[in-house]
Amino acid sequence: MSFDEERDFLATQRSTLITQYDFDKNFDEINNSFYRKKILVIGGAGSIGSSFIYEVFSFSPDELHIVDINENGLTNLVRNLRSKNSKISNTKLKTSPLDFGSKIFELFTKENGPYDYVFNFAAIKHVRSEKDVYSLFQMFDTNVIKHSNLLNFLDSNQLTKNYFSVSTDKAANPVSLMGASKKIMELILNGEHYDSKININTSTTRFANVAFSNGSLLQSFTTRFLKKEPLVSPKNIKRYFVSHKEAAQICILSGALLSNGQILIPKILNSFKIYPIEDVATNFVLNKGFTPIKLKNKNEAYKVLNKNNNEYPIVITEPDTSGEKDYEEFIGKNEKLISSNFKNFDVVNNEISKINELKNFINDLNSTLNGDLEVSKADLIEKVKNLVNNFNHIDTGKNLDNRM
Repeated sequence: MSFDEERDFLATQRSTLITQYDFDKNFDEINNSFYRKKILVIGGAGSIGSSFIYEVFSFSPDELHIVDINENGLTNLVRNLRSKNSKISNTKLKTSPLDFGSKIFELFTKENGPYDYVFNFAAIKHVRSEKDVYSLFQMFDTNVIKHSNLLNFLDSNQLTKNYFSVSTDKAANPVSLMGASKKIMELILNGEHYDSKININTSTTRFANVAFSNGSLLQSFTTRFLKKEPLVSPKNIKRYFVSHKEAAQICILSGALLSNGQILIPKILNSFKIYPIEDVATNFVLNKGFTPIKLKNKNEAYKVLNKNNNEYPIVITEPDTSGEKDYEEFIGKNEKLISSNFKNFDVVNNEISKINELKNFINDLNSTLNGDLEVSKADLIEKVKNLVNNFNHIDTGKNLDNRM
């Protein structure tokens, strides 16, 4: 195992990829989709975006253009690509630190397009972004409005025929505004809120937590361990995990094989199990050669660290922050599965039942972001409830920024 594979295994506990069978079965069709093609990747410096890029290079695309507002992330991505991928010399690579909602990005796309595929991984993905109205509206701008504007722009200028944007399992029966924002993004993919029908094939996917992805709780294990600080895990919270390679291949399967805004989701099988986050923390400590010891507060934890013995503390916290689900699911109530030839995945049909509500929501949100209309957090929640089926917002008054 490589370092990345060994790290991801601590969470997934799988030696065989859940994507392996379906990826191999559909390899020829996937290869035909990307071989010698021109691809634009938005948000390519993030965990999922960069993993997708490493994976898609194996299909020898003709050109790969990558944009991300994270300039340092782009630099590191290119360095890694140049150092470990022998096929990169066969692909014309272009990167630029752009905001995909900007006019500069539009100029970039017009000058460098059209593209065979556009893959969008840009998102504000943390539930902690619900802490105040400013970060909240930034989240809806990024996850909803910019997607809507981009899809319309790409279609109007005939810049692509295929568009993929990644969603999240938290969009199924959402309890957080982040999850609800991604559910609305899914609705946008159908394009039924535009004045005229779009001529772009769209798709998305909901999958589980990417093990040790940027900004995740699991990534903090590595950071804290290097700083000789206690690990932290919520009590009795279980999650499904996918590896970085699985995340990339799931996006490829969806982008190459689905249409009409369809949503690819993993099947809950024996090979895809749910694990307590506490167990992942325990596996991490054991892998580092220490004996894990679970404690209730950080003061006790630092006492253990100060002893400088073979024990390593894990602080177990109560899961009482806003927007956090006790469990994970991939299909929402009343959503319909459609038949497919996948073995380890299902396909959710993306239906819109509230087209006028979606139009009004986007118009109101645009007005708010332009400064023409004032809307409070409470007003926004009500508007989301009116649009998103089965939205059950949980607000405990506590957020993750107040946690260790």
